[in-house]
Amino acid sequence: MYLMKKKAQIVGMAVAMLGTTLLMVAGGCSSRQRDDQAGTPAGTEEQPAAISGTVKYMDLEGGFYGIVTDDGQKLDPVNLPNAFKQDGLRVKARIETLEGQVSVRMWGTLVRIIDIQRAQ
Repeated sequence: MYLMKKKAQIVGMAVAMLGTTLLMVAGGCSSRQRDDQAGTPAGTEEQPAAISGTVKYMDLEGGFYGIVTDDGQKLDPVNLPNAFKQDGLRVKARIETLEGQVSVRMWGTLVRIIDIQRAQ
């Protein structure tokens, strides 16, 4: 009887720990983030963000161009025009963050460029 009671306690604790773990994982996987979080561009489809930064060629995953903003954010644009694919090019752009999407590159925040121009 004592062993059955002990086994039930252990199973109950395991179920509680599993439930807690699942809640923590589900909470951490939320795609919604506050706009004021450090390192997260604020642009959305409704309100694009204005950024300025430098185009960087990254020799990862076959090579790609990203943008490092003046405040250090790494942006992975899905539609950077060929004319702007120049390492070291200074740019100004309006972007929207692509929430809930991921890239195999795992570098920076995925964004869509609404408009872009060379910066002086």
